[in-house]
Formats: sequence, C-alpha cells, structure tokens
Amino acid sequence: ADEMTQLRWLKPKLIAQVSFTEWTTYGMLRHATFESLRDDKEPHEIVREPQ
Repeated sequence: ADEMTQLRWLKPKLIAQVSFTEWTTYGMLRHATFESLRDDKEPHEIVREPQ
C-alpha cells in the first residue's frame, strides 16, 4: 500500500513497434526488441492483437 504513494501515472504519447518471441503465462513479452517508433496511429487506438 505504501508503494502506491511512490507511483507516477503517465499518459501514453509514443507508440513503439517491437518484436518478441512469445507472450509469457504472466502476460509479459519474452525477448522483446525495440524496432521503431510509429506515427501512423494514436495511442488510444492501440490494443493487444489476438494470438
């Protein structure tokens, strides 16, 4: 609970294109690599694509 006072929430402004090997069982990206920044979409348009 005390950790919550140390958090700083941010609004997404940039979109990154990444490659990765797989999603873990915890919903994390395994071996993620930054590819580039994208400017063809707005942050609110981004959703996780179905597997």
